[in-house]
Amino acid sequence: MLKQILASSSVATLMLLTGLPSYAQEAPAPQAPTPSPDMQAAPQTEVSPEDLQRFASVIQQIQSIQQESQAEAVGVLESEGLSPQQFNAILETQRNPEAQPATDISQDELQSFEQAITQVADIQQQAQVRMQAAVEQEGLDVQRFNQIGAIVREDPALMQQVQQMLQ
Repeated sequence: MLKQILASSSVATLMLLTGLPSYAQEAPAPQAPTPSPDMQAAPQTEVSPEDLQRFASVIQQIQSIQQESQAEAVGVLESEGLSPQQFNAILETQRNPEAQPATDISQDELQSFEQAITQVADIQQQAQVRMQAAVEQEGLDVQRFNQIGAIVREDPALMQQVQQMLQ
């Protein structure tokens, strides 16, 4: 949730490309009607140079949105008197009540966490909306964007092209 993404790092780019579908899948894409037997619609497995450029442009915008959202979230945590580590530890105990926290969690920390989690969730929701808008502004729909991401992950040559476009 609060991981840093370094736009200039090829490792970060690879990690970003690996996680792309999760960024854009929050809002489900409209379902296309099932083709009739006489309309055998094959999935589009080719990526045009234009679509690849659009895809790379969206990646840059997503990186920027994520960095801004992360900074906002860290600011919220700081204003509530929590470190990202404290926040994540409390979050883990919320998700898995059987997990034992490394340190005791005070009532004040728990109250700060409750106030921060709402704000952080709002920041994440706004980021999702902005990421979807970035996809659409580049002339892609979410489904095609995810499809290109899957194709790029499977094709080292396309992955290299995207990395070059991002530099």
